[in-house]
Amino acid sequence: MLEIRFHGRGGTGTVTASRALAKAVFYEGKHAVTFPSFGAERRGAPVLAFARIDNKKITKRTQIYEPDIVVVLDDSLLELTDVAKGLKENGICVVNTKKKPEEIQLSKVVKVATVDASKIAREEIGLEITNSAILGALAKSVNIVSLSNLLKAIKEVFAVKLGESAAEKNCNAAKRAYNETTFGQCKGGKSYQEHQPWLPTVDELPIGTIIPKTKVKTGQMIGPGTANTRITGTWSHKKAFIDTEKCIKCLQCVFHCPEGTIHREEDIIKVDWSYCKACGVCINICPKSAISFITVKDIAEIISK
Repeated sequence: MLEIRFHGRGGTGTVTASRALAKAVFYEGKHAVTFPSFGAERRGAPVLAFARIDNKKITKRTQIYEPDIVVVLDDSLLELTDVAKGLKENGICVVNTKKKPEEIQLSKVVKVATVDASKIAREEIGLEITNSAILGALAKSVNIVSLSNLLKAIKEVFAVKLGESAAEKNCNAAKRAYNETTFGQCKGGKSYQEHQPWLPTVDELPIGTIIPKTKVKTGQMIGPGTANTRITGTWSHKKAFIDTEKCIKCLQCVFHCPEGTIHREEDIIKVDWSYCKACGVCINICPKSAISFITVKDIAEIISK
């Protein structure tokens, strides 16, 4: 049995990628099962998907802890998650990144296949949805499915959701990634904390977490959510950004932030990105449209803000 673990973010098509792969495996005359694992169900939040492939019926439904293949749809996850954890000795990690295999550092030395799936997706599809491109790289990296059956599966799965035209664009992305994938070996020795890195100490908590949960006149509950138990800022690349020119300091965003991540500092309203989950409450409540979402790519930048 071949076991594959997909690491991605909500909105990048991680689950769809695993489904399309399973469909391609079916065309190869083999059996496949696939299923997702969600944490926070929002765009940008880390998600997992799993796929098993075999020549006989598969009854195992557990998560995959010792995969033969790891597929990473967003390389920012390499800073957050030990994607190589449990990867078998002869396994391979397929990564969407601009870097060459030897420029990547993981917890251990493993075979790595890299492709700039984000660039391919932007140029071929018009959106940074990397699932079809990463499947092309996967097909090139491991003898699981033929490119022809993979394209057949992509066309069928994507056409149902997006239409024939979009499905054809995704096929083009997969073909291009298949041809642009490079191979090598990563560096090892990257340290990942054994405990969950998002658990904060009392000194790291956003100031708003001292506010008790309170029901306002509209019936809405305000006050801290899960920020007092974990650093929630890594759940999303989207972050609330306050335009200080438009802000009138009415403090509506401060009072309504469900995580208490917005506060006033030296007469400036600021957002603690370490805890901002991009829920959008502050954007909807702001009377001057002074708050919007911006995209932050670097996990280190999120944590440091």
